[in-house]
Amino acid sequence: MNKQELNTALDFLNAPQGELQVIFYAVIDGVDEPKKLDIKSEDLPELRNLFVDAIKSFVIDKTDFVVLPLSSADERGKCFYQYDLEIPQELELLENVIGNDNLQNFNFSSNQLSGIDSLIIVLADDNHEISLFKKLSPVEIVGRGGFMLWKSNQRFERFKDQMLRISSRFQVLRVAGELIIIDLSAIEKSFGFHDVITREATASLSVIEKMELVSNMDSLAELVSDVSFARKLTKVAKSSPVIKLKIPNENIIAFAKSHPLTKKKMRLSEDGKQFNLDTRVSKNLFIKILNDDLLTSELTKLYYDSLAKNGIVLEEEATTDNNEA
Repeated sequence: MNKQELNTALDFLNAPQGELQVIFYAVIDGVDEPKKLDIKSEDLPELRNLFVDAIKSFVIDKTDFVVLPLSSADERGKCFYQYDLEIPQELELLENVIGNDNLQNFNFSSNQLSGIDSLIIVLADDNHEISLFKKLSPVEIVGRGGFMLWKSNQRFERFKDQMLRISSRFQVLRVAGELIIIDLSAIEKSFGFHDVITREATASLSVIEKMELVSNMDSLAELVSDVSFARKLTKVAKSSPVIKLKIPNENIIAFAKSHPLTKKKMRLSEDGKQFNLDTRVSKNLFIKILNDDLLTSELTKLYYDSLAKNGIVLEEEATTDNNEA
């Protein structure tokens, strides 16, 4: 899915077929199924508009954003990510709540507001539906902790109850059967995403080990627990052009020995046939090499460290009788 396809899938929000409805579900710590929030009908239109406007502001109006596979996520900005990894259980709820009439309502006698971990918001007309995943921040459950005061007539009194504050921010959008990550930094800390990335990164280590290009593989393995580095490893196995094109090891080493950014920062084994990745810098540079991020301009002969590389499809120039004339 590209950005234009994402916008097209969201078009129905501006011109719904039939009534555009909004439904809220609470994901509660220690409870297997979400609970439906029974919200006063008069308040639903304002809540619906809150999230419709948020989708427009945070997604549709971001004209300079692109959509990338999550497995190829990197440090560049202005991106949404299409989830293409193992889906954690919490994110599966984005699909499971839709059309599920068996889910019970949130019950104040058996559930506490303080137990709500996140919200799922479903927006649907007669023919379309989307769902949003919203991880609640500490300030969105008022009265969760501390000593709260509120205004009562002309004095402050202790507030002993709890309130749910609903803001427009959300982290994940499910649309047209795809999960789109809106806030990557937020999901890295939530719903088992770290475990998913760790498993993917560990699989990537196996791919790299088979190349016999690194003499001390344990130096890479020790960084798998670092989610930022683990994501880079995941990208290698999923989309490394160097691996896909089966570039010979000797070519990779020759490149590293000649490139200005790497030739003095990456050590080799005694026989010169493998990298000895003994520093964090050398490990990051190794990943950049495998992802083909170190480029040279044929025009200026200048060197670049580039994350965003949009492939160019070369086509033979068509020759017709008209342009021959």
